[in-house]
Amino acid sequence: MTSLLKVEGLHKHFPIRRGVLRRQVGEIRAVDGVDLELNTGETLSLVGESGCGKSTTGRLLVRLLEPTAGKILFEGADLATLSQRELRAKRQSIQIMFQDPYASLSPRMTVHEIVAEPLRVQGRYADGGADRVRALLELVGLRPEHARRYAHEFSGGQRQRIGLARALALDPRLLVLDEPVSALDVSVQAQVINQLRGLQDRLGLAYVFISHNLSVVRHISHRVAVMYLGTIVETGTRADIFTAPTHPYTQALLSAIPVPDPVGRDERERITLAGDVPSPSNPPTGCRFRTRCWKAQEVCAHEAPALIDRIGVGHPSACHFPEVPATIGGA
Repeated sequence: MTSLLKVEGLHKHFPIRRGVLRRQVGEIRAVDGVDLELNTGETLSLVGESGCGKSTTGRLLVRLLEPTAGKILFEGADLATLSQRELRAKRQSIQIMFQDPYASLSPRMTVHEIVAEPLRVQGRYADGGADRVRALLELVGLRPEHARRYAHEFSGGQRQRIGLARALALDPRLLVLDEPVSALDVSVQAQVINQLRGLQDRLGLAYVFISHNLSVVRHISHRVAVMYLGTIVETGTRADIFTAPTHPYTQALLSAIPVPDPVGRDERERITLAGDVPSPSNPPTGCRFRTRCWKAQEVCAHEAPALIDRIGVGHPSACHFPEVPATIGGA
């Protein structure tokens, strides 16, 4: 596969301001040194608890947020350094879908106007734009007559399909999917996920799929990156993460996946994490996960573990004491 996106040392710190003069008294380290790589036609999933920095990372990738530091290399160009004019042209190749399909669709525009808007902004509507909109609606499973209706007239799954049609309008190579099915019923989730997979095969799309639902992630991903408190703590192929997780945080997340088989549910150990997620404005020293980790030792408080493969399982994790638990590794 060809490398399409490469992220190096990505940071996003939000200032904390107080007082009448709004002086900065601290900062929230929402994303604090993230490295990622995505190949053409591949799905990379970002997973983790709420507040770990997944959505912020997604918004940085399309520069809806300005990075504090780091490189976002897309098709060889560093998006972090492009001018607004250069970025506008590059955004034809990279699009984003949001969690709430209704909030991201204008209630004052018809479906046709919503899907056509990117074409108009890029000056591409005059050249067969109406036909392009009809083709896009059919591509995502909507009927041509839906073009005359408004977003509030559709179900959640249909609204997400409208958002998908709009995201595909400019023939992008990469879609950032920010919790695209979390607001949908389970049956509708499956329909949307299967459609995303079909479009990926048909159009050669690459996805950055952001989710906390590991059952969905297991179905759609080629590779997975696990985030905790603004950093990547483990990354690998889908098989690496789901059958041989070595980081305690990844193991805790996997142990919480519902198991339909009562026998399997009884045999699997459930890991309950102690305490709350620390504040990103004051993360722990050393390993950020140590305040909730049952393996933590003195070294964890003083030395941040590098994201490397310490035990030869073929994928890296940021843990001083990694191991593959039998109850998860054999699942």
